[in-house]
Amino acid sequence: MVLQSIRDRLTGILAFAILGILIVPFALVGVNEYFTTDGGNIVARINDVEISSNDFSQSYSNYRRRMQSIMGASFDPVEFDTLIARRAHLDSLIDQELITQAAQSMGLDVDDKTLAEEIRNIPAFQVDGQFNADVYQSRLLTQGLTPKQFQNEMRSQYVVNQLPRNISSSSIATPAELKSFVALLNQKRTVNVVLVPVESFEQAPEFSEEDINGWYEAHTDEFHSVEQVVIEYVELDAAFLPIGQAPEEDYLREQFESQKARFVTPEQRLVSHILLEIAADADDAVKETGRQLADELAKRVRDGEDFATLAIEYSQDQGSAAQGGDLGWLESGVMVQAFENAMYELSMESPISEPVQTGFGWHVIQLREIREASGMSFEEARMLLVQEYEEDEAARAFLEQADRLVDLIYEDPTTLEGAALDLELTVNEAGPFGRAGGDGVAANPDVVAAAFSDLVLLQGSVSDPVNLDENRLVMIRLKEHLPVALKPLDLVREEITSTLTDNLADEKARNKAEALLASFQTGEEDLETLAAGEELEYGRHESIGRNNFVPDSTLVKEIFRLNTPVEGETVQAVLPMTTGFATVELESVVDGAIEEGAVLAQQQYERILANSSASHEAWALMRQLRSAAVVEVYEDRIR
Repeated sequence: MVLQSIRDRLTGILAFAILGILIVPFALVGVNEYFTTDGGNIVARINDVEISSNDFSQSYSNYRRRMQSIMGASFDPVEFDTLIARRAHLDSLIDQELITQAAQSMGLDVDDKTLAEEIRNIPAFQVDGQFNADVYQSRLLTQGLTPKQFQNEMRSQYVVNQLPRNISSSSIATPAELKSFVALLNQKRTVNVVLVPVESFEQAPEFSEEDINGWYEAHTDEFHSVEQVVIEYVELDAAFLPIGQAPEEDYLREQFESQKARFVTPEQRLVSHILLEIAADADDAVKETGRQLADELAKRVRDGEDFATLAIEYSQDQGSAAQGGDLGWLESGVMVQAFENAMYELSMESPISEPVQTGFGWHVIQLREIREASGMSFEEARMLLVQEYEEDEAARAFLEQADRLVDLIYEDPTTLEGAALDLELTVNEAGPFGRAGGDGVAANPDVVAAAFSDLVLLQGSVSDPVNLDENRLVMIRLKEHLPVALKPLDLVREEITSTLTDNLADEKARNKAEALLASFQTGEEDLETLAAGEELEYGRHESIGRNNFVPDSTLVKEIFRLNTPVEGETVQAVLPMTTGFATVELESVVDGAIEEGAVLAQQQYERILANSSASHEAWALMRQLRSAAVVEVYEDRIR
């Protein structure tokens, strides 16, 4: 409602000026600082921790985008826009907070060595399966994080995950559980089966109006149309806006010089080191002892000993010692100044440094390789600079046009015609489509959400701008609303006739199977003989398992639902199959067992049971945490 109020009052350059002023502090301190939590801005409180409406909305939006990316075309925006889905997501946030509080109360922590190993094992920081310091630094830089910030986040996440991880690792399977599980999982059954498939009619059966009307009236919930809309829209796309004049040569050269770091890669050095940690407040004797050991190690390397071997034995840098001191490719500005100065004094002819003192202690540095500076000349970068200039100009023109479009629409929010005429845009049409979306722009979930919003659907106004892509937006208006309605009988008559025909064919097959069972139970003939007389398929299936799909996957599931026959007797039944029914005689049931010496199979079954137990125990933990906590949920604010 706050944004709606702003929209109602501001237009044109004034609106963009005010929004521009707001963007700066928002970017510096975060939006949350401007929405201090109060009683009306809380969706849940977990003990003393609150989840604000803004935090919940942002979290749910991220969750929706993530699910849409995973599910692709099968993503149903309606399913993810229900109160049930939002409530389930809030429950997951509450559970996460409860686990966080429990972990903190237990004093769970992670040591530096384990944390370093976790970071080194992250694939995003690896090259050819090995941790790469350059990649690590650059990835964090693009995310606006320092290594210290990232390590703190990793530490917090690791601690929170410790609790469920410890539960999972402590779960076991008892011998009795293992025996019962394998007995059921690998159970085998022997059956005699006569298949009675559904047969199509040589002549389509006729149904009376009374039959058709009766089915229609009894199943009206099956014949409702989906709510749909038809929309009009105008689209603004930077790709189709005029670029203007070509950039001047002086401008391009200025851009090249000011962005030279983009085009020229500085010299890089492949470096390893041995670190002997010395506290900053250590006395002179301790520092001298460290220096002497560093000096000795440097001499040993110069005398022919392997640097990596010595690093593994002596280095106290938890991040690199196990890799023989490897720090990867380094360039200017990455390491502390004393280290960097010593690194650049080395050459391939003299690759081992004297002891170097930094705030971390004493280092012995090894230069392994030099990668010379390289990059593009102005002539080589010129085409890219021109392209970027054109993209910037298109973006600027887009913003100007978008501002003008919004102004025109807000002058008369009941139509698109005036704005389209002024900006030489075309009013297009899409639909009909439902809440699951449609083709073209209707495939965009944000467009669908706007089409079914109160602003468009109930108030009849043009929507707010909807971003389809970078520098591409649409504004939409409702042209026609097709509400949910019961389809006329004549429109669904063929569908009802088809359903009645299928039901009749199913009933005919069931009756035939039941008649066959009745004949078999008189004891005069066996199933095989009866099947031959009716020209039906008979089969004896010995030792079939739960996952068999012969004679029919649906039928096999039904067979395993039958009770075990009493010794000396059989169990007979008519069971459904995928298309039809079957007359079945269950002769025997043999429980599964682990073969003697099958160690791997036993371990696999134990792991399955342990994982199942872990799930139950984690569920029990959450129940216990919930019961011990004070959790308040404000249902009317979940939106």
